[in-house]
Amino acid sequence: MRSLFIFVVLLNLAYITWQVSQSASDSYVKVQPLNGVPPIVLLSEVQKKEQPGPADQVTALAKQEAADVAADDPSVIDQASAEPVVIAAVVAEKTPATVPEVESPKEVPDAIARELAPEKQSQNGGCYTLGPFRDLDTLRSLTREIKSYVVAADFRGREEKEQTLFWVYIKPENNIDKAMETAERLKANNVKDFYVIREGEKVNGISLGRFRNKDRAFRLQKKVSKLGFDVLAEPIFKIYTVYWLDYELADGVRIPEAVFDKYIQSINTDEVRRLSRDCNA
Repeated sequence: MRSLFIFVVLLNLAYITWQVSQSASDSYVKVQPLNGVPPIVLLSEVQKKEQPGPADQVTALAKQEAADVAADDPSVIDQASAEPVVIAAVVAEKTPATVPEVESPKEVPDAIARELAPEKQSQNGGCYTLGPFRDLDTLRSLTREIKSYVVAADFRGREEKEQTLFWVYIKPENNIDKAMETAERLKANNVKDFYVIREGEKVNGISLGRFRNKDRAFRLQKKVSKLGFDVLAEPIFKIYTVYWLDYELADGVRIPEAVFDKYIQSINTDEVRRLSRDCNA
């Protein structure tokens, strides 16, 4: 029984040895490839191939582009004899150039920004006119005091005419003798407050007085006219100069009201006004 078992084991070993030798000696039969039929490639062989790099992709793209161009126009390139340089040139014509990245603008310092694009302070601070003033010295003092609050200040003058009195007089005579005769007649009618005008536009006339009160002036005119004299009541105008201060206020500041009150109250008038105006006017 033991011998039979050993015999079977040896027989199995011999069979296994024969099978292994048969597998090693087998070889593929070389068969000529068929015309027009692509060779069969195993999946394992495809996985072992290296992935194409950027240069290979560009070359493949160049070849495809060249083939497309040649198909559209055979005179452009010969597919059988095309050089790589020519293919690259065709690709370059259709490939857009790389645009360099543009850096974002850096922040400009405040000091430089103000120097490059200065702001007009007149648009922020505002422009004003103050007046009228009759005393130029007072206006000059005010201008000096607000100097630190403004970017520009200037004053201008204008002549004004003001009615101040009414002059009651008898029209001038042709000569001094006639004027003296009129004066004697006034005395005879108990009119004593008068004098003969010796010069000026109304020379040889007789002045009966100058009055601030209009009603009083016209009452005297009416009284003397009833005595037979040619009497006139004429308003008298005073010519004087008024001054205005134009100033441009700096941005973010305000002139204290006490500064204005100081000079306005010193001239004892209610005529002074502060008016806003256009800085570009």
